[in-house]
Amino acid sequence: MAGPGPRPAKGYRVVLLGSVAVGKTALATQFACGRFPEQCEPSVEELFSKVIEVNAAPALLEIVDTVGAEHLVTLKDLYIKNSDGFVVLYSVCSEASFEAVRPLRERMGRLRGPKAVPLVLVGTKADLDAERQVLTARGRALAREWRCPFLEVTAKSKLMVDQVFTQVVREMEALAPPEAAPPAPPSNAQDTWPSERFIG
Repeated sequence: MAGPGPRPAKGYRVVLLGSVAVGKTALATQFACGRFPEQCEPSVEELFSKVIEVNAAPALLEIVDTVGAEHLVTLKDLYIKNSDGFVVLYSVCSEASFEAVRPLRERMGRLRGPKAVPLVLVGTKADLDAERQVLTARGRALAREWRCPFLEVTAKSKLMVDQVFTQVVREMEALAPPEAAPPAPPSNAQDTWPSERFIG
């Protein structure tokens, strides 16, 4: 007798958010395609997908790279409202990109309400020590304030890239509302009929 088939993957939409040139496309391409793009052409959005296993269960990730969408406020708001999880990125080589993530997080709070938002804070280009402007401790402190995971990554060598998406799946699962309990089975007819029915 054949065993049960593979479990279907649960689908999640994950949006990458951050300033221009922080490495959103490089992170997504390295994760989904296993290669580092030497040049990235700006566009409104790029979509990537990949199935990974987290906590012994498959997860199908649809990754939205918001390349070039920074000035399309309505489009970005739709991403924030309608997605399951977020990777918020800044470059460790850019103080301005680090400063830009706080108003972005505040906007997420306004659009999604008071409930916790599944997100991971990521500092990119961690291999460029000579150009670093944002210390690791500052990213870690901000993540503690937001109560979210924090990672520094290097997309070029794939350092910590897979862990970013594993962490965001864990955050989505941890913050997901509990599934509704199955409806109670109907009461036994014997319990609902008048007892006189059985006298005789």
